[in-house]
Amino acid sequence: MKKLAIAITSLLLMTGCSSTPTITNTNNIKEHILKDNVAYDSFSSYSDSDTIIRLPNGEYIHGTKEVNGKYYDSDQDSGAIQAKKAKYYALLAMDVNNYLTEKFEGFNDSDEVFYNKEGSFTNASTVIDENGNEKDLANNPDYESMTIKEAKEKEYNRLIQEDAKEEKKNLSSPVSELNELLPKTDSISRTVFNKKNKYAIHYYEVEKNEYFDYIKKIKEKGFDSIDPNSPEETFLGVNSDNISVNIHYDATNKTLDVDIRRQ
Repeated sequence: MKKLAIAITSLLLMTGCSSTPTITNTNNIKEHILKDNVAYDSFSSYSDSDTIIRLPNGEYIHGTKEVNGKYYDSDQDSGAIQAKKAKYYALLAMDVNNYLTEKFEGFNDSDEVFYNKEGSFTNASTVIDENGNEKDLANNPDYESMTIKEAKEKEYNRLIQEDAKEEKKNLSSPVSELNELLPKTDSISRTVFNKKNKYAIHYYEVEKNEYFDYIKKIKEKGFDSIDPNSPEETFLGVNSDNISVNIHYDATNKTLDVDIRRQ
């Protein structure tokens, strides 16, 4: 019996087994963040390089935790993502949610509307086409009757998918030449669009002194102000290659929008 106990102990040491094994492959954290509209503050206490996982109870953690006899470790979980990415998805979800609140302002979730696949909607039963003719939307294949709640869900999914396509394109393509003209910053950012002749970025959590420092750096990059009398929260500039930059700072929400393009 003593030999058997020694054998079992040796086996446990060799295999690394324990009563609380590490559970990997948790559900897709990105989908949960977007679906749950998780606030940016949920991840603000973490360093950008910290790994984040979502526990079955909906809690997001960095590190280890035991739940109902199962042991979770963000450093070993294959479904973990870095906190910087988690912040990005949380901010994206907030952006989309705020946009939908404005777009459907004045409507109740139970109101009936006609929604089309391009994201527009109307509560009228007919529309006037480009030839001035009245079209009945009830039998129009481009429109679908639904409640505001259903329209919000469709529009939310459409916008998230559009962003995913944009993100994939940005990751798979070389850094835009226009983006190289912009100052580098550690602020959390989201690329709005990246095309040959225009590039736009949305920055979050930008303090006012950081905004002024950014404007100083953009001027050092060779951009001269077009309108010296513009409000201090706005900068319109152009360089010697006739490339223009449009910058706006929102002190209330601490956001910075940058648009750079060839004329």
